[in-house]
Amino acid sequence: MKDKTWSSKRSGERIISELKDRDSLTIGELKPFLSLPGEAISPVTIRTRLNALKRRGVITPVGRGLYTLKKLYNYTPDIDQTFREVYLVIRKQLPLTRLCVWRPSWLNEFALHIASMQTIVVESERETERAVFEVLQKAFGKDSSLNGTTLLLKPSSEDIDLYVSGQSPAMVVGRLITEAPIRESDGVLIPRLEKILVDLFTGEPVLEPFGGTEMDRVFRNAFDTYALNVDTILRYAARRGKRKEIAEYLTSEKLTGYREVLDDLR
Repeated sequence: MKDKTWSSKRSGERIISELKDRDSLTIGELKPFLSLPGEAISPVTIRTRLNALKRRGVITPVGRGLYTLKKLYNYTPDIDQTFREVYLVIRKQLPLTRLCVWRPSWLNEFALHIASMQTIVVESERETERAVFEVLQKAFGKDSSLNGTTLLLKPSSEDIDLYVSGQSPAMVVGRLITEAPIRESDGVLIPRLEKILVDLFTGEPVLEPFGGTEMDRVFRNAFDTYALNVDTILRYAARRGKRKEIAEYLTSEKLTGYREVLDDLR
């Protein structure tokens, strides 16, 4: 007996059975699974049924019109007490300043060689970096848990090499690029993983320990573990003047499996 109505359960079972070896899928490739034989469906119905498959956990979006069958998770790093203190100190003094706070060591999760780093990065919108730096300077009193931390304003690679030691806490204040992808996590504004990956690709000095061949491993493991949005990566890379370069990198042999994603976004 033929099915009279479309079912996300039945459709999902067919997709998993027939497309399980694919790394990514376009809407065009999923369309035969979104309708019954001979059924004409509108763009609205396509979106509705894709959303039903997403809610069922069959597909996960990884870009505009691109999906994966992999069970991926949203990236949520640990927010420790010192980290939170830094954010709240700045937010109290500069409540209207757009900023985010993060740790380069978050990338250790994806690397083979663990970088010993006790560094916190604070990024704020253009022309506010000095104000943020001065707020932190005042906060580094002898009674503060931040006492003894090396504080640097927009350091170069040479400054990082000279003043940042894996054994000692450090804090780096830099500029938050316009439209950088950030989000709130446990009451603190942090960058999305897509931003950190682009910063790594563009040679951010504080991420130097994860450069070279280690970068390839970081990208592969991040894509394999978390639900990353390639649109977000490309938009932010464009803000950093590296859209073409990162598109070529994501479709290179170093990162096989993502060619379909970029082909759809070019």
